[in-house]
Amino acid sequence: MNLDRAFADLRPAMLALAYRITGSRADAEDIVQDTFLRLHRAEPDEAVRSLKAYLATITARLSLNRLRDQRARRETYIGEWLPEPVLSEDESEVRAEDVSFAFLVVLERLAPVERVVFVLRTAFELDFATISSAVRRDAVTCRKIFSRAKARVLEARPRFAVDREQHRALMRDFVEAVREQNMDKLVSLLADDVVLHGDGGGKALATKKPVIGRIEVARFMLAVTRAQPPETVVEEIDINGAAAIVVKVPGRVTAAIMIDTDGQHIRAIFGVANPDKLTSLARLAS
Repeated sequence: MNLDRAFADLRPAMLALAYRITGSRADAEDIVQDTFLRLHRAEPDEAVRSLKAYLATITARLSLNRLRDQRARRETYIGEWLPEPVLSEDESEVRAEDVSFAFLVVLERLAPVERVVFVLRTAFELDFATISSAVRRDAVTCRKIFSRAKARVLEARPRFAVDREQHRALMRDFVEAVREQNMDKLVSLLADDVVLHGDGGGKALATKKPVIGRIEVARFMLAVTRAQPPETVVEEIDINGAAAIVVKVPGRVTAAIMIDTDGQHIRAIFGVANPDKLTSLARLAS
C-alpha cells in the first residue's frame, strides 16, 4: 500500500466528507489527519478490499465523535451556531449544492447519527452494511435512520435550483443597497418571510436569535453597516459553491455573509462573525 499516494488521492474526498458531517473545516482537518495516522498503523491486509470505503468509515466514525462533542459545547454557546464557511476551491470534491451554506444549515438539524448516515449514503453511496460499521448500528437500523433523515432534509432543504449568475446578481444588488443605505431597494430584494441568521459566538457583533421579516432584516442590516469602521472593505468571493461576501478591516476578515435565494428574492441571510469560524478565510485578509 502506497500511503503517500493514498493520502494525495483520497485526502480531498475525506476532507469533504468530514466537513459535511461536522460543518467545521478546522475539525475536518484534524479528523482526516487522525484518519491517515490510523491507516498508517493498520495491519497490511486490513484495508485491502476498498481503501476508500475503509477511510470513509474511519473518517465518519471520528466525525460522529466530534459532532457529539460539538453538540455538548452548543449548550453554552452564545447565540446561533452556524457552519464554518469555506472557499469553494477548497471543496472541489463535492457538488456545490451539497456544500451550499443553506444545505449545511439544514443538516445541522439532524441528530448526529442521522447526519452521518445521510452523508455517507448520499455522498459516497455506501451500502448500509458498510455504513453500519461506521455508526455501530445494524444495517436494518441504518436504513430506517436514513429514511427518517432523508424525509427531514427534503422537508427543510432549500427547494430552489438557482442559476449561479442569478444568485450572483442578487448578491451584488444586496451589497449595493446596503452600501447605499437604500431601505426601499433592500426591502424589494427580500422575501416577505426572509430570515437573518447570525453567528458571533459571543466574540463578535451578531444577532443572538434569528431576525424575521423584510422590514426587520433590512433595518438590522443597515444599522450594522453604519456601525462598521471607515476602513471596512467588502469583497465578493465564492463561498460554499456560491457568490458571497467577506467583510474585512486591515489585517483580518471580520465576517462572511451568504444568502439563500429563489432567484427572485433573498429568502435567508447567514452572517458568520465568530473569528474561530473564519480561519479558513484568513488568507483573504491581505
